[in-house]
Amino acid sequence: MLEFTAATRRDEMIEALCKILAIESVKSAPQGNMPYGKGVFDALIKMLGIAEKLDFDSVNFYSHLGYVEYGDGDDLFGIVTHLDVVPAGDGWTVPPFAGTVRNGRIYGRGAIDDKGPAIAALFALSAIKENCISLNKRVRIIFGCDEESGWSDMDFYKKNGGEIPGMAISPDAEFPIINAEKGLLQLRAVRKAYPVTQEKGGLVVEALHAGERVNVVPAVCSCKIRGNAEVVRRMLDIFNEDSAVKITAEEKDGALLLTAHGLSAHGSKPEEGKNALSYMLSFLNMLPLQKNAVSDAVYELARYVGLQTDGTNLGIASHDESGALSLNLGYFKTTEEGVEAGIDIRYPIHTEKTPVLSAIRGKIKELSIEEVFSRPPHYVPEDSPLVAGLKRAYEEVTGEKAYCMTMGGATYARAFPNSVAFGALFPGQQGTEHQADEYIEIDSLVKTADIIANAILVLCK
Repeated sequence: MLEFTAATRRDEMIEALCKILAIESVKSAPQGNMPYGKGVFDALIKMLGIAEKLDFDSVNFYSHLGYVEYGDGDDLFGIVTHLDVVPAGDGWTVPPFAGTVRNGRIYGRGAIDDKGPAIAALFALSAIKENCISLNKRVRIIFGCDEESGWSDMDFYKKNGGEIPGMAISPDAEFPIINAEKGLLQLRAVRKAYPVTQEKGGLVVEALHAGERVNVVPAVCSCKIRGNAEVVRRMLDIFNEDSAVKITAEEKDGALLLTAHGLSAHGSKPEEGKNALSYMLSFLNMLPLQKNAVSDAVYELARYVGLQTDGTNLGIASHDESGALSLNLGYFKTTEEGVEAGIDIRYPIHTEKTPVLSAIRGKIKELSIEEVFSRPPHYVPEDSPLVAGLKRAYEEVTGEKAYCMTMGGATYARAFPNSVAFGALFPGQQGTEHQADEYIEIDSLVKTADIIANAILVLCK
């Protein structure tokens, strides 16, 4: 049982987290020894510097990730976090990359996903070290750098001799325990540009843009359309009467600029957002568009995806004890080469990827469907020593009953066989990951550190 608390280091934790949040660690083009760009590299170096000030020997694993370690023994217990974040997006009322402390919360992109939990884990291990507690396992906190964009850091770690923990947790989800994660399938839908014969009276979509990441519900979508503006405005009035997302129109350079403002959410929970792209497609589907690569994509995606988040029209809807399949249309962009859209799918643990992919390709004919990234479902039995220990650790600190859950999100728990997601959102709390004004409650930051510290004691002392 834990006999100390991270509350005594509350101010120190806040200061450390704000320093990390001030770094815009969005993946960018590689530069020299910075495989994920300067922002992610700077966050890694800053975190390792904070760890060294806490008297840890840190390891920079070829700038793909870093880690610190404490304890003795042949067995390794892993705590897997990440420092990269998704782009800020729109709708913020505070600076996304500053670390703003207000009303008991710390705001910033990555506050809950996953810089805050990373700081909590670091201070949890520091408290154990500071109290000179002997451990019979080595505890390694891993600071990943490519969780939001493909997990190449974990692949690099495994291929280059990184030790695989016998047990691991990833504080990148919810308490009490996520012991099952749905399968993940991310797709790219492409339509190449082709010569178009001009038709009289039709409407031409010249550009359509929304979103930046496939695993984020896009909050804004813009469209440039040319033709009979009066027709568009009349249809827009009809559409806006009953639509949960309104679309505005502005004339510029002889064209209409349409803008839809929705609500962002994590791509694994698309039903919690309002997908501005999906609403724009639904509107454009009402119009007589001249045929080009954009209109082909618009009509196809509106027909088979539209406002649905469960894949019914694609013939891929499924459900089991782990929940229902979810689908997010994450981005859409037009270039001189053509059109590209991103689709993020989370499928139940008893569903297989191949039939899902085949069904989509069987429906969508106008676009080429390419698999970009996938992960199979992940499951650790509830009666395993790892889960039993985590239940005890959670209950001793919170006084509340621990239980297991399933999620659609993909955490680094999948990176290792005997690993589960453990924190950092508490039951009843609102998840703001991938949303504007993302935050972590300071009390939750401290409590998360205490729970992780107790988990280390239960499983490694």
